[in-house]
Amino acid sequence: MATIINQANLTYTYGTTTASVLSNPAATERTEALAIEKRALETAYRAGDELTYLIAVQNGGAAPVTNLAVQDNLGAAGGVVPLTYTGPAALYIDGVFSETLSPEIDETGATFTIPELPAGSNALIVYQAAVNGYAPLTEGGEITNTASIQNGAGDPLTASATVPVDAYADVSIEKEMSPNPIEAGGRLVVTFTIENRGNVEATDLVLTDAFPVALSDVAVTVNGASVTDFTFEDNTLTLPASEATTLTVPAATFETAASGAVTIVPGTLTVTVTGTI
Repeated sequence: MATIINQANLTYTYGTTTASVLSNPAATERTEALAIEKRALETAYRAGDELTYLIAVQNGGAAPVTNLAVQDNLGAAGGVVPLTYTGPAALYIDGVFSETLSPEIDETGATFTIPELPAGSNALIVYQAAVNGYAPLTEGGEITNTASIQNGAGDPLTASATVPVDAYADVSIEKEMSPNPIEAGGRLVVTFTIENRGNVEATDLVLTDAFPVALSDVAVTVNGASVTDFTFEDNTLTLPASEATTLTVPAATFETAASGAVTIVPGTLTVTVTGTI
C-alpha cells in the first residue's frame, strides 16, 4: 500500500497582475493489485545443503487472479544456477494447504503456477532446493534467489532472499597400515590422512589411536617432519601431548571452471606413525 499526496496550482490574472494559489494537499491510499515477498528458513549454507524457501503473494485487488505465474531464478547469477529444485512445492491459500505444485524447470529456474488467488487473499509457496556444484563456497560467498510475478502491463514485481555461505571446517580422517601382511618384528607404518573440505582452517587437532598390538620404537612425523610432542602409553597414541604443539588443517581451496562449476580442493594434513610390531 502506498500513499498518494497531490496539490494543485491555480494561476489567474486581475488587471495587469498574474497570481497563483495552491490547493490544499489531498491524499489517498493506493492498494497494489499484487505484492510479493520471499525469504529462506536457513541462515547459512554449506556444500550439498538443502534450503527451504517461502514465496508469499498478496492479491490486494478487487478481483481474483487466475493462473498466476511465479518465476524463481534459483539464484541464477553470472550465467550459472547454484540451486537445484528438489521439491516438493506446497501451496497454501490464506494459511490453508491447497495443493502440491509441479513447477516447470528450465535453465532459467522454476516457474510455479497458482491456479487461483481470490481477491484480498494471500498465497504461500514453500519449496526446497539443493545447493549444487555451481554455488560459491569461498568464505564471504552468498546465493541471492529472486522470485517475480507480472503485475499488469508494468515491470514485474520481484522479491529476493540472500543466504550466505557458512564459515566452517569440514574435517575427515582416513587411516592406512602397511605393509600388509607384516611379520612379527617388522616395522609397521600407519598413515593418517586428514582432509578439510570447509572454507576455514581447523585448529587444535588432537589425534588419539588405541593400537590392538604392542609397538616399540615409535616415531611420528607430521607432513614429513619429525615430531616429539606425543605420547604412546598403553599402546595408545596421543598427538600432540601438550599445548606446546598445535596441529592445523588448512582450509580448502575452490577452483572455478570456465563452465562455472566449483571444485573443492581439500586442505590436508598427513600424520605418519611407525613402530616395531
